Amino acid sequence: MESNGLASKMSKRDAALLKNSAFNIPPSVQKYPEFMRGEWQVQGSFRGFLFPSKSITKDQIITKTDVPGFQKCSIAQTCDVGKELVSYKMVINQNGVEDRVQNYKSVIEGNLGYSAINKVVYDGDTGGNPNRISIAFEPNKTRNAERIELFCNARESELITKVSEEDGVERRIFVCSEYMRQVTFSLSNEFGVARQIVGNYAHFWTWREQADSNTLLGNLLTAAYLDPNDPLFFNEPAKPIAVFSQDVKARRI
Repeated sequence: MESNGLASKMSKRDAALLKNSAFNIPPSVQKYPEFMRGEWQVQGSFRGFLFPSKSITKDQIITKTDVPGFQKCSIAQTCDVGKELVSYKMVINQNGVEDRVQNYKSVIEGNLGYSAINKVVYDGDTGGNPNRISIAFEPNKTRNAERIELFCNARESELITKVSEEDGVERRIFVCSEYMRQVTFSLSNEFGVARQIVGNYAHFWTWREQADSNTLLGNLLTAAYLDPNDPLFFNEPAKPIAVFSQDVKARRI
């Protein structure tokens, strides 16, 4: 395990290390390892949250309704952050590329508990832009979102092996991250003018291979950052002000 690698950083369990990325070259499409390819039914269970900032108080943070995760649909992947259990379908094709059209529709509707998505537009798996996703909701399905635009600014991934504590066998662990900028459009009080909220966050995934090849276990950490236009941004320009945790278990379909 590289001392400066993503897996090492995440193993330290220190939220202060989950800093926002400095955007450089647009990242390429995420590729997943062989043991994750296929169709999976995923169950996510909310584990908890924390406010790791030492520069901004908890009271200051909880009054900010524009922080990703504080309102439904402000984080597309976990659009109901505190929901105890959520079930959705995840598809990774045989080339190791995620079916984001299917997956975003499934995970959003799994969080909301009802059919809500009209269309997901993404062409990164066919040679287009892997860093732009547009999600259109059916009219009046949620007051918090009519449309979501997602922009991925950076990705990291690492595949490692580790000896299982249960049976002493080496198994693979895949960790990956995506740094997202989400623009959410919804109805406003002003006729003809859409309400627009910008959020910055990153997902940190850990997926562990199991003795049963039809099962995956893992964890999702979502770190929420302040937007550069926020008055408190320079109090915490890089570290997350909130981190949400979800345990995940996938069963092959």
